Amino acid sequence: MQTPSSLNQPELTTTAKSIFASKTFWGAAFTAIAAIAPIVGSAVQENKLTVDHTVKIVIILCGTGATLAGRVQAKEGVYTPDWAPGPNKPDVGS
Repeated sequence: MQTPSSLNQPELTTTAKSIFASKTFWGAAFTAIAAIAPIVGSAVQENKLTVDHTVKIVIILCGTGATLAGRVQAKEGVYTPDWAPGPNKPDVGS
């Protein structure tokens, strides 16, 4: 039976899924695209890709790569503080 505090809480499992089925993957990918698009747009408008543009793109891709590596290597579920949305520590059995 579900209690009011457990309603709508994600169920944490240890089964593996495809990286392409991961909301974290798609969130990181779309965030990277949204961050890179204005840089590319500026470069096209100026008709040149500057070092500054390139550095910004590399930084965005590094952050995205770190996010995805963390997602792939994660072994445990996470919980949020009591005041934040998401599962709390008692909900995940930690």
